[in-house]
Amino acid sequence: MQKRPRSFKKELIYSFLTIGLISIVLLGVFQIVQLSSLVKENQTSQMRVTRFLDDYIESYLQQHQKIIETMALNISNLYNEGNMELVEEKLQEIKTNYPGFVNLYVGDKDGQSLVFYPDVYTDGVKREHLNFSDRSYYTKLLETKDTVISSVFHGRGGTDILLVAIVSPIFDNNGEMQGYILGALDLNQMARYVSSRISGEASYAVILDQENNVIVHPEVDTETEMVNLSDSDIVKYIKKNEHSGINSMTNEEPGEESEFITYTHLEESGWKVYVANPSAVITKPFKKAMFTIIGFILITSLLVVIVSLILTDRLEKTIRKLLEYIKTYSTSYKTSQSLVLKDTIRGPQEMNELLVHFNEMMQEIEKNRSELVDLNIELEERVKERTSNLEQKNLELGAVNKLITSVSSQKDIAHFIQHCLKNMESYTEYFIHILFLDMAITTEVIQRNQDIKTYLNNGLYGAKYYVEPISINGKPKGFLIVDLQEGQAVSNADQEFLQTFAKSLAIMLQNKVLYERYRNKHAELEAVLESMSEGIMLLNNDKQVDYVNEFFLSVIDNEANPVRIDTLADVYERFMELFELTAEDLLSFFEERNGEMKLEYKKKSGKVDFYMLHKFSVESEEERIGEGLLIRDITREEEIDTLKNNLISLTSHEFKTPITNIRGSVETLLRLDVEWDPEFQQELLEGVHEDIKRIQHLIDDWMDISKIESGTMYVERNMIRADHVVEESMEMIPMALKENAKLQFLNNADDYLFFYADKRRVQQVLLNLFTNALRYNDEVQKEIDITLGKTEEYLTIQVADNGIGISQEHVEKIFNRFYQVDVTATRRSGGTGLGLAICKGIMDAHDGKIIVESIPGEGSKFILCFPLKEGV
Repeated sequence: MQKRPRSFKKELIYSFLTIGLISIVLLGVFQIVQLSSLVKENQTSQMRVTRFLDDYIESYLQQHQKIIETMALNISNLYNEGNMELVEEKLQEIKTNYPGFVNLYVGDKDGQSLVFYPDVYTDGVKREHLNFSDRSYYTKLLETKDTVISSVFHGRGGTDILLVAIVSPIFDNNGEMQGYILGALDLNQMARYVSSRISGEASYAVILDQENNVIVHPEVDTETEMVNLSDSDIVKYIKKNEHSGINSMTNEEPGEESEFITYTHLEESGWKVYVANPSAVITKPFKKAMFTIIGFILITSLLVVIVSLILTDRLEKTIRKLLEYIKTYSTSYKTSQSLVLKDTIRGPQEMNELLVHFNEMMQEIEKNRSELVDLNIELEERVKERTSNLEQKNLELGAVNKLITSVSSQKDIAHFIQHCLKNMESYTEYFIHILFLDMAITTEVIQRNQDIKTYLNNGLYGAKYYVEPISINGKPKGFLIVDLQEGQAVSNADQEFLQTFAKSLAIMLQNKVLYERYRNKHAELEAVLESMSEGIMLLNNDKQVDYVNEFFLSVIDNEANPVRIDTLADVYERFMELFELTAEDLLSFFEERNGEMKLEYKKKSGKVDFYMLHKFSVESEEERIGEGLLIRDITREEEIDTLKNNLISLTSHEFKTPITNIRGSVETLLRLDVEWDPEFQQELLEGVHEDIKRIQHLIDDWMDISKIESGTMYVERNMIRADHVVEESMEMIPMALKENAKLQFLNNADDYLFFYADKRRVQQVLLNLFTNALRYNDEVQKEIDITLGKTEEYLTIQVADNGIGISQEHVEKIFNRFYQVDVTATRRSGGTGLGLAICKGIMDAHDGKIIVESIPGEGSKFILCFPLKEGV
């Protein structure tokens, strides 16, 4: 059930009462805070008293301690000399100037008193030669050899009141303790001073020594009574919460009045000081004030209610009259009757002003009603105009959809977007920017490496902008930014148009990205196929060529008369022309299961190239869509087979002769029926030795060529002298070859030449060149000229001969493995065709080079080039 609203009169009463009560409560709270501050101030004042007592007692003890320590230094010489009269005078002087001492005395190191002052106390007993070695302060003095402040104890020798002693040792010139001086403090004087500093009848102060014995206490007679408060709850609390500085606590022992206690510890002496004050004394003003405030609040609230009733009753009558006038006006307005307006009303001035404003409002409403009719007519005209605009926008949207349709153009994404923006210029009045894939694009420029924040701050012309996201697959990939010039704004209709344009552009860009990705993948696949070292051709099921790469075309194309390859029949024609095949051979290859066929192509130069043709099926989702041809160049493999055959032939020839010689010589020597001459046996053994060296040389050549082929040829470079290497290599030439030979060595350098190389390998190269120069020489007088030279980068060794020479067609091949210029000559003189291949491998390992110059019938020249610097 809906709650009935309160009347205006009740609302005013509640409002007046609430305002009054809030004001009174705030005043009361303020008074309470003030009283709380007063309580805290009382507690702070008590802490200041405690701090003052702390400072006073600490200063009191330190002052008297310094007096005793100073006196111990002053009387040390008098004591050591035994001048006790002057010592007594010194004690009298201290007692006179510092009445805080009850008495003073000097004792020896055994605890026996020597001098007292005063020697007679109020009881008339003279004190002399008393033994105080049983005192705790004496024991502690012997341990520490330093000033000691004792705990409370009863005096001896006529002074039975409670005392606290300050004891300081007396040392001789060697630093040994010879005695001590003691001053007993007057605790009553300290108690009187402390009592004078405590204000308030219930407040009191307590001072305890380091063993919790009472020094000052309002309830303890400290002249005769020694009381220990170690078991007191207050002392236990203080000991448990022992902190530096002034601290506070509340003592609430059962059956006793609660007390607020402030306490502190004396760091030097270990004494405790606390000041107690009944809690009621501190909080009593607070409680009294609280009762006064509560009474004040109740009385004031009653007065507020009475006053509010009087005031609201008068105000309510005026408001009711005004409400009746308003009802009359409302009835006249609804029935379209003429309005009769009142000019004044009895009541407060504000109500009359309200009536005037109401009359003005009614006149304004009547005026607005007539204007509303005119506005409706105008609105209908605007609706028609807006409908026309929407139709125009639909036409523009259709234009947008038509513009961004073709994604297969060769334009990249940036220029594709720019093309769309240019086509849209005539349909929109705004200047549009597109930010997509870190590119910023307008109809004028394309900028790379742009981010949205930087571009919005620096890339726009106007001060304001409107942004629509361009989302692909639900993720924002870019933004459509409208650059608003001064005075421009984006209407709701324009926002819809821009949203539609952004979505359409997003769809087209997604299609463009997918198309570009497909095109790039296709280009990658085509690049892979074009870069293959084999030729590939793809045929569809109609035997038409769908694809052929450059390698395949380079094999079957006719450079002199290029032909078009469109169908399998064209392929047949080219294969039959190039490889001397018949149509039956090709038909058999394509129809049989055998998937490969070897082809030979004979060039005009006489060289033969070998190819292997393979065929395979092309299937997609278990459906045959065509077939493919793969052609592979196997010329290198055929050459390797040829080299292998040559190797077998050469090996059988080169090894057969020395092995046959060795076998014949050994069989001859093993015959038991013949006795051979020693000279003949020596000759056979030397022949065996030469044949073994020949076999070893062949094996070394195989090993070297294997290292060169595998890239493991290792050279150990050192700094060597070129002329020595040449001379030593000349001495290594077999004597049989040196006969009828003339070797000339010429050093063209001004100084000795040094270079980094493997000496053994360099000698191997030179010996091979020297041997070839003598072996392939038909002249009667064989000549070899060796020349040293030097360029900026290389050291050169030139070996020239007057041998048979090498024709130009063989010069480029002499460094190939197993290659021999004249097989017949080679067979006559021996050799495997590996010597120069090994020489080239050794020079490559040195980062050097070997150069050949030769004229048939006149001789050859080999130039070795070694780098001058290490590691070059």
